[in-house]
Amino acid sequence: MKKRAADILVEILEAQETTYVFGVPGESYLAVLDGLYDSKQIEFVNARHESGASFMAEAYGKLEGKAGIAMVTRGPGATHASIGVHTAHQNSTPMILFIGQIARDQRDREAFQEVDYRAFFGDIAKWVVEVDDPARMSELLHRAFHVAQSGRPGPVIVSLPEDILEAEVEASAPKKISRIEAGMDAGDLAKVSEYLGKAKKPLIVAGGGGWSDAGRAALQAFAVANKIPVVAAFRCQDIIDNNEEVFVGDGGLGKPPYMKQAWVDADLVLAVNIRFGEILTDGWSWATPPNYPTKLVHIHSDAAELGKIYQGDLHIHAGVNRAAEALAGISGFNFGDWVTNLHGDFVSSRKPLKTKGSVNVAEICTELNDLADPDAIFTNGAGNFAIYPGRYIRFGKGRRLIAPQSGAMGAGVPAAMAVATAYPNRQVICFAGDGDFQMSLQELGTALQYGLKPMIFVHNNGTYGTIRMHQDLHYPKRQSGTALINPDFEQIANAYDFAYFRIEASSEFKSVFERAKSSGKACLIEMVTDPDDLAPGKIAK
Repeated sequence: MKKRAADILVEILEAQETTYVFGVPGESYLAVLDGLYDSKQIEFVNARHESGASFMAEAYGKLEGKAGIAMVTRGPGATHASIGVHTAHQNSTPMILFIGQIARDQRDREAFQEVDYRAFFGDIAKWVVEVDDPARMSELLHRAFHVAQSGRPGPVIVSLPEDILEAEVEASAPKKISRIEAGMDAGDLAKVSEYLGKAKKPLIVAGGGGWSDAGRAALQAFAVANKIPVVAAFRCQDIIDNNEEVFVGDGGLGKPPYMKQAWVDADLVLAVNIRFGEILTDGWSWATPPNYPTKLVHIHSDAAELGKIYQGDLHIHAGVNRAAEALAGISGFNFGDWVTNLHGDFVSSRKPLKTKGSVNVAEICTELNDLADPDAIFTNGAGNFAIYPGRYIRFGKGRRLIAPQSGAMGAGVPAAMAVATAYPNRQVICFAGDGDFQMSLQELGTALQYGLKPMIFVHNNGTYGTIRMHQDLHYPKRQSGTALINPDFEQIANAYDFAYFRIEASSEFKSVFERAKSSGKACLIEMVTDPDDLAPGKIAK
């Protein structure tokens, strides 16, 4: 039976159990939009900007563990969407970005909005492909899903020439792909047990993408059974229940002294699915590549990550969930004294410090631990403000954190929209800075259109806080380009039919939060904060 290539694309999306496509419509893929019109399974979520659409797809992919789908038009649409692709790359999130493309007979003439996507996205995507034959639509799309979701997950770019989409070809019924994970063999498992038997202070450092609920539960079971402390990689705090004694903090920005010392004291590091990046290693300052100063076991779903930065004592190429399930079979060890000491330091580091202003965001985040729903989903963009929820909110169990390891400003608001779309009955809380918020505030329109009800906390300190902090450090009393004159956030809230609340003192928070919850609406909560209270060094003490 002959079908349009565009209809084959829609059928493949349905076969992969796609529920939402996040995008901005464009004339370059009208045939796909026409095909989606007949789909009873897929909803096209109309973002206000292509960056918002790509952030939404990335957030959905991270939350659900399957490819988030974004669709944008050629040229400017694709370049706008690149920020979400980069975020998916650094977050190791499965994602597919479909881009409408110029017709094949217009190539290489600098046609209207022409871009070579292989060149443009080549360094930040796992695979970039242009469908050059309508008969290969099914083959290439199945491969796109496989590449995005297998091994180390990541973004895939699929370019769709508009003349391809209208072409009719013979097509068979598509099949759902299955994710492929390598397992740990008995020899590797025995070696890990041997190393644990000789260790006195082992440390699990876990993170990366591709985790399932079962995989996270298995890692937690392994750590708890053997009383091994767990450090979460940057913005992976929801990898285990933060209320467990074995959780001893995150290896993100502004590490407190006890966390830095833990790396020095550990005589065995079990690195599970992490990349040894700049933030985790403090710019590779405590271990000069390629030699690692202590015994290192590195487990990763992508063989290319093993030995990439540090040469370990044992490299294990295994899918993160199958590896965690195998590790959960190890028992009989007890590093309780080491755990107790580190956990005590972790608890002490969570005590809110005094701040210069009357709004203490650390206190607010601490209160949220009791006030927020047990299965609340938190999102944030990038800036010094993001350290507060990352440090003081307890994640795990039902609570999730969706945040950009790429440090992408503007990511939190569209992520909140994606999460609220997927889970309209769960509490969604977004933390944003005033500069960060204004990079994607247009996505409040997405909430308006689809009846989404996230809570967005905007830290209004009148400055690009991270940059100002670095200016103050390197060029004291010579601030330039970092001051912000902000709009009236209440008027913005009203324009998008958000309930608006303002906090000028921490003592107001509980009352405001309860009123926001009972409003039954999307909420914008402005927190007036002092710029001097948002420096990582100040909360790292």
